[in-house]
Amino acid sequence: MTTSELHAADVEALVRVLDDAREDAAGEAMPWALLEGLLRLVPCDLDVSYQHHDHRGLRNLCIQRVGDGGLHEGPAAHEGGGPDHPFWQYWWHGLCSWPQRTGDLHTVIQTRDFFPTEQARLASPLGDLLPEVRAALIVSLPAPPGEARRICFMRHDDADFTERERQIAMLLRPHLQEIWLDAEQRRAGVPRLTTREWEVLALAATGMPYAVIADRLFISVGTVRKHMEHVRERLGVHSVLSAAAMALPHAPAHLRARSTAAAPPAAAPPGRTGGR
Repeated sequence: MTTSELHAADVEALVRVLDDAREDAAGEAMPWALLEGLLRLVPCDLDVSYQHHDHRGLRNLCIQRVGDGGLHEGPAAHEGGGPDHPFWQYWWHGLCSWPQRTGDLHTVIQTRDFFPTEQARLASPLGDLLPEVRAALIVSLPAPPGEARRICFMRHDDADFTERERQIAMLLRPHLQEIWLDAEQRRAGVPRLTTREWEVLALAATGMPYAVIADRLFISVGTVRKHMEHVRERLGVHSVLSAAAMALPHAPAHLRARSTAAAPPAAAPPGRTGGR
């Protein structure tokens, strides 16, 4: 599938939604700005939701939605669980679990893929389970074994989702996962640093001079200084040592190893020599 149906304005709107989500508070699940932006990007007269299901335990772990008009609901464990609940009786037989049954989490699916007509949808168990949902667009996200995470777009009176809207959802998918991971890190207290800022901080923490860091990373000394200024500002500290102590325990593993490497030996204090 190509993006031939997309316009420059679509891409610009998509970037704005992602930028707003990254700047928003992490919250308890997805940043609210993300769901609000998705609702503007792909309008739905029911809602746009983030859902997290434990399909082994037959539990809904989290339902967070923004409805038409901006109404917020959740995030919280949603009522309805156990083998007798209609949702879980239908789960392994319908479109809800298609990504888990096939192992294909990349394809964005919609109701029309499974029920080409409204009559076919109404004749299925889905028509009884979710009578208000005439069209759904599902974007699957990575999840631990036995679980399912996704973004769902739901419509009732509006038209079916177009291929252009599916393409927008496909472009969004990897960024949705990145935003969720970023939110998880912020909830855990992990500093929000760029990849380059992590690299500069890890090298500076070893005592490496800025000029050597610049040579190592093929950037200017001024750029190294600017990165460290940003790191100190974001962490609210005034020294490299304080920044390292606060941030490096949360750094990517390969950078933690680099930062704990032996630093250059300190010069001997005045009046001291290496011998007796």
